[in-house]
Amino acid sequence: MKLVTPEQMQQLEAYTDRAGISYATMMELAGKALADCIRSRARQSTTALFLAGTGNNGGDCYVAAHYLKLAGWDVQVLAPFGAPRTEISQAAARRAQADGIPVRSEPDAFSDTAQVVADGLFGTGFHGALPQTAAMLLAPKEGQLRIAVDIPSGGNGRTGSADVGTFPAHLTLTFGAVKRGMTQYPLRHFCGEIIRADIGIPTQAFSALQPPAARLMDEETIAFPSLSPHVHKNRRGHMLTVAGSVQMRGACVLAAESAMRSGVGLETVASAEAALQAIAVRVPECMCLPMQTDAEGFFCDAENHARLREALRGKDALLIGCGMGVTAQTRNLTKFLLFKSTCPVILDGDGLNAVSTCIECIPRGRTILTPHPAEAARLLNMETAQVQTDRFAAAQQLAESTGAVIVLKGAGTIVTDGSRTAVCTLGNAGMARAGSGDVLAGMTASLAAQGMGLYEAACAAVTLHARAGDTAASRLPLRYMLPQDLTKALQEIL
Repeated sequence: MKLVTPEQMQQLEAYTDRAGISYATMMELAGKALADCIRSRARQSTTALFLAGTGNNGGDCYVAAHYLKLAGWDVQVLAPFGAPRTEISQAAARRAQADGIPVRSEPDAFSDTAQVVADGLFGTGFHGALPQTAAMLLAPKEGQLRIAVDIPSGGNGRTGSADVGTFPAHLTLTFGAVKRGMTQYPLRHFCGEIIRADIGIPTQAFSALQPPAARLMDEETIAFPSLSPHVHKNRRGHMLTVAGSVQMRGACVLAAESAMRSGVGLETVASAEAALQAIAVRVPECMCLPMQTDAEGFFCDAENHARLREALRGKDALLIGCGMGVTAQTRNLTKFLLFKSTCPVILDGDGLNAVSTCIECIPRGRTILTPHPAEAARLLNMETAQVQTDRFAAAQQLAESTGAVIVLKGAGTIVTDGSRTAVCTLGNAGMARAGSGDVLAGMTASLAAQGMGLYEAACAAVTLHARAGDTAASRLPLRYMLPQDLTKALQEIL
């Protein structure tokens, strides 16, 4: 499924109009789809109130009101900001009034009595603050079915932000394509169920978009590296994991196990002796490389160069970070590894923190970064709130500045290489635990080591990780779930 910005949606509509399906026809299709949606979701209802704005979203409401009136519904339209501005919306409004549908501009008791309320006050181009009048009208009323027309008023279709007073829809019927902001919180919360309605946009219109549309990962089929009958371990990739410490040995274990369970043929784990003892028990299939550590149990720098230089030979992927800690020596060691390696690199957790002040040392074209919002903020030298305000822009900026594939974690994880973008809306709150990111990092490095392209490996790992989380949640309470349950769930989805 394609995800578009409001500006891209305008491109799609313009293309469709030039192809012979007029704007008026698209509005007719949108309004009829809205009426059909209301009838199918509110079978016991017969009264509806449309909150119609002055743009084409308002026009969609007038068209839907017409079709519901024909079906015998008691329909009313509240247009608090006056008559429509566009010609096609004006024509739709005139037809609705000719049907005998009341159209009023003053707020009254309609919203308290209607069984269905459809919000078409503002469209996908909305940004800024809701007028006080709109916020009052959009406030939910008990017992009403609330349907957003294309997007909940108050929501930003580009970024996913939502102003105070945004319409809390039970369902959002969006037209032509899902707007990418709907995949991000807080807007995603206000959308409720999201349904896409066809308004005649031809498939080839999406190919003409510049920049290209993002895609939703949830429905994508993951193409894993094939396993031929005569394959052997060396052809399934050999990865090096440099992770863990005396104080955070579990992160190393989680990453190493998820990597092996995701299919890599060989894995060498370089870590503190205490972490390797746990690896030997939990993941005996891994080879262990003891690292010199300081008095606090964190990696030394120069003392480990020789063994790591040798360990890098012939590796197909390098994972750095999980539970490594951030000290002057681990920062220097990370730079050493980045400089001496030639294979794909996955930087996670403390590996990201180690390069936060020198992102220029990140190898361009062969790196995957897997930051959560705070880590992304450090890499971008901004506040976490700025990242969360526009996660798409933050991921794009980070991809451009580092030349890496970015996995911006969180609800609605974003993957981008700067030109291609994908979003995953699977997953659940049970995954919000320390260690979930280590599992994802191991999976990502494993798929990269098996020969997948970096962007493809990142998308596949994110989708698998989320599906594993949902599989675990189907049989475990969310509060009970642990990251290791995600790795166990892989057996059901691989």
